[in-house]
Amino acid sequence: MDSYISCCWLVLYLFFGGGSTVTIQGYVGDVVTLTCKYDARHYGTLSVCWGRGHIPNSGCGNEVLRTEGVKVTHRASVRYNLQGDLRAGDVSLTITQAQVKDSGLYGCRVDIPGWFNDQKHHLALVIKPAPETTPEPRIPRESTTVGYPKAPETTPEPWIPRESTTVGYPKVPPDPPRVAIREISARSISVWWSAGIDGNTPITGFHLECKSQSDSWVDGVRGSNILSWKRETAVNDLRPFYTYNIRMFTKNDMGLSKPSNELTITTKEAAPDGPPQDVKLEALSSHSIRVTWRAPELSLQNGLIRGYQLRYGEYSPQERLPVRVVHLMDGSESFTMNSLQEATKYSVTLHTINRAGLGPSSQELVCSTLTNDDQQHMTTTQATTALQTEHSTSTIATTTSSTETWLLVTDSPTQGQRVDDFSTTRALSNSTTDPALSKKSGHLVAILVPVLVLGLLVVMAIIWQFRRTTLKKGNWKILWKNNDFLSFGDSEPAL
Repeated sequence: MDSYISCCWLVLYLFFGGGSTVTIQGYVGDVVTLTCKYDARHYGTLSVCWGRGHIPNSGCGNEVLRTEGVKVTHRASVRYNLQGDLRAGDVSLTITQAQVKDSGLYGCRVDIPGWFNDQKHHLALVIKPAPETTPEPRIPRESTTVGYPKAPETTPEPWIPRESTTVGYPKVPPDPPRVAIREISARSISVWWSAGIDGNTPITGFHLECKSQSDSWVDGVRGSNILSWKRETAVNDLRPFYTYNIRMFTKNDMGLSKPSNELTITTKEAAPDGPPQDVKLEALSSHSIRVTWRAPELSLQNGLIRGYQLRYGEYSPQERLPVRVVHLMDGSESFTMNSLQEATKYSVTLHTINRAGLGPSSQELVCSTLTNDDQQHMTTTQATTALQTEHSTSTIATTTSSTETWLLVTDSPTQGQRVDDFSTTRALSNSTTDPALSKKSGHLVAILVPVLVLGLLVVMAIIWQFRRTTLKKGNWKILWKNNDFLSFGDSEPAL
């Protein structure tokens, strides 16, 4: 078992931690070079990164320098340079004015296309203090010139080495980064950035700030700290269809940089989170019910409201019955259901529609149409109001942007369902017929049908008389019996 574990560890080491380690020594103030090369004639120019410490599974930890082809895209300090021929694959790291703190393990990663193809090199750098040099003692000699005394013996002071990093390179806060948008969704924003000059000291991290457009940078700011080697992050838990401002700072040992460029971003729409409010039903007559409502709360709309979906049908607590679905896309907040059955209960639900889909359903409400007796009583006691109501209900119009269809509902619609395609529905007529007018039309039909039947009988009698007269005059070879054909002969049919 131990041998199996050891074998697995060796395989993992070869894949993720492999690479030889070379030790390079130098002294304070020297220019040291960490060698790293690849075959550019075979692979072409590739991306390379240098980092301190062991090379991780992806990228370089504690990155000090990165290239994209022959262009250096990130440098942690001006002391880090690539002085080799990048087009020939020489990506050796040169450190000028070496310091004791530069000592440690460095990793070079060459990004070769394909899985597990990256070329990795580990190099250990040891920077020692400059050696103390004691000059040889000077042996005075007697002067051969007459009149000049002997010079006194002097011992020169020993040379003390010192770090020269501060000479001409003062440490200052870094330059601000440059931030850009990577991706926008309904509830998150992804951004990426490029770092500026580090201020002659390594970058220790970044600080990102996000706020709503209506707030100031003093109040309502969300901040997050980001590791120095990252160049992309996401801001989550945002409101859909809401505008935000984002900016970023770079950090080093000397402090924060000035703020970066400011981004103004509006998140995408999402399906509404709230149903329509104050839904009310009112029975207008024995054949019509009016529905009124208000839009959902503004914070729950998650976008621009395009319309509403209304579902209604006969109410039955025991079984599911077909319902009518009406899409109201004209911005209205009322609808009258006509051509209903007398003294029948109807259930109604409403959904809000935006570009992202359907919102949740309102609470199911039930209302019953009036009976004819109730409507007669209402007409007798409130004649003027009833007359106005009858006139309005007989001429109620729905806009041509409304559509309806019948379907058998087995489950409630899913929130967020897309409703952009109304090709399977048909437009409502511009006006609906009043039930009283329908009743008059029924009486008219009842009178016309007997008249049409009587006229048809008269026409049939005339045709029969004409055939009878014609048969008497002709010489027919057909014998008739009880209106059936029997045989052929020369006699006329007996009529």
